[in-house]
Amino acid sequence: MRECSQHLRRDVVMQIMYVCTGNQCRSVMAEYYTRAKLADRGIGLQSGNITVRSAGTLHYPPHPADPMAIDLLKNDGIDANSHSSTPLTTDISRQADLILCFEREQISDLLEQNPLAIRKVFLFNDFVNACKYMHAEGPIAGDTAADRLIEIMDCVPMLRPFLPTALETEDPHRQSREVFERVYAEIKHGVDIMLGAVA
Repeated sequence: MRECSQHLRRDVVMQIMYVCTGNQCRSVMAEYYTRAKLADRGIGLQSGNITVRSAGTLHYPPHPADPMAIDLLKNDGIDANSHSSTPLTTDISRQADLILCFEREQISDLLEQNPLAIRKVFLFNDFVNACKYMHAEGPIAGDTAADRLIEIMDCVPMLRPFLPTALETEDPHRQSREVFERVYAEIKHGVDIMLGAVA
């Protein structure tokens, strides 16, 4: 597949940001799982120039992660006990290079704050679909995982007609463990596809 990016970036820190509603469930599981999987692959701030953070569209005082999210992550050997929720702000979205939301309403809320983020914000499952499509087409251009993520971002508009309609990710907040497990499995599957395409 031809390169979509005219200029791939070199030796820069890329920040991936996950956004959900309260920054207690979905975005927490995605942030900590992604960070752990990047570390497993030897990619991070020191070796791959990628950092991961999360935020929520609701603005209320900091809260810890949902105990169920903490427990599910713990089962994978991932510690999220120190997490404290972060309200999404314009400054936070400006700092991010790739923003992945779990509902379309969250994208709308983010763009209302920061319209300039439109080229870097995606529905989580939509971006996963783009990663899966491009990976199946052959090697993705770029020397680093960050380069390849940028390449996928730049290609999404061209790929849009070939991608399935992406589903939103259910909010498990105040729901059963079964729902949490299903949502966590969906997030893990998506992150694995994304990192498998670029790492």
